[in-house]
Amino acid sequence: MQVSTIIPPLKKEQKRVVTTQAALMEEGRYKLDHKYYREMKNGQLRMVLISKTLARKGLINVINTLILDPEISDRIFLAVVEGDMIGYLNDQLQRRQEQIDFYLYRMMSHHEKQRELTIINLHQFMEKLYDPYADPIMPLFSVEGNDFVYKGTALFQDDRMIDVIRPPEDLYFQMLSRKNRQLKIIPMPAMETAIGEVYTTRHIRFSRSFREVRIDVTLKGRVEEYKENTNLSDSADTASWVRSLESHVESEMNRLIRRIQSQSIDPISAGKHTLGLASRPFSGDKWRQRWPHIQVRVKAHVNLENMGTLKPGKSRFTPRHNYNLF
Repeated sequence: MQVSTIIPPLKKEQKRVVTTQAALMEEGRYKLDHKYYREMKNGQLRMVLISKTLARKGLINVINTLILDPEISDRIFLAVVEGDMIGYLNDQLQRRQEQIDFYLYRMMSHHEKQRELTIINLHQFMEKLYDPYADPIMPLFSVEGNDFVYKGTALFQDDRMIDVIRPPEDLYFQMLSRKNRQLKIIPMPAMETAIGEVYTTRHIRFSRSFREVRIDVTLKGRVEEYKENTNLSDSADTASWVRSLESHVESEMNRLIRRIQSQSIDPISAGKHTLGLASRPFSGDKWRQRWPHIQVRVKAHVNLENMGTLKPGKSRFTPRHNYNLF
């Protein structure tokens, strides 16, 4: 494998990327030490960015090495990258962007706190990797010229990446993957609608036979933008419009569920909801066999405020009012 790192500045040294070829991670660090006049320490490692090619082959050796090293924190960020990451770092340093490493770390930290995108650390990845009722995920970023862009959620089967959920579908995956989540904006281009300041909750319920499961997803927010021909001052039109939003969300989420079931993976950890205080209807292996065949139905509940009073053909500066639909 190819192992690279940015050498941190000491005194007034200019940062640079050092790279080496190695069969093992620790061999890579050993060789990198020989390319620099000071010893490199893993204690300040904050991010591990993994190429898409390596992620598709499997990461168990890399992950185990990170876990076994006592200097490395289990809170380091993990991400898959498509594109020439080494070329991107070299280009940024040549452009005198010497804080590019700090910028990438701060970006990860920011999105981890916002909880709008998939951001995973080593501990979280390991937790799902060895959980018989879940499968791990990672964020996928892409190098596009001078930009480092979030491209969605990478899905793993054990330690191997097998699929990617890209925007806009990734928004619906975010709502399915956590019990509750806050999102600043949910754009729905197909519905010509955008909902802002959204708080979502997700509830998973299995039937007694465990042959069916219902996932209730509730979205509470306010209307930021909607199509011109919708009259939200009319209660009947408003109710019909909200039902169409619910139908759209249900369709997108049901499609995502069928997609992950067809690959025999459970990144939303639905299997954990089969466990009771004194019951365990499925072992880990049996759950993986059963999950692709369970009938899943997603039910969406949309609760909106600040609906506005805009009528078709009228000025967009019509005063807005609050409507409590539910």
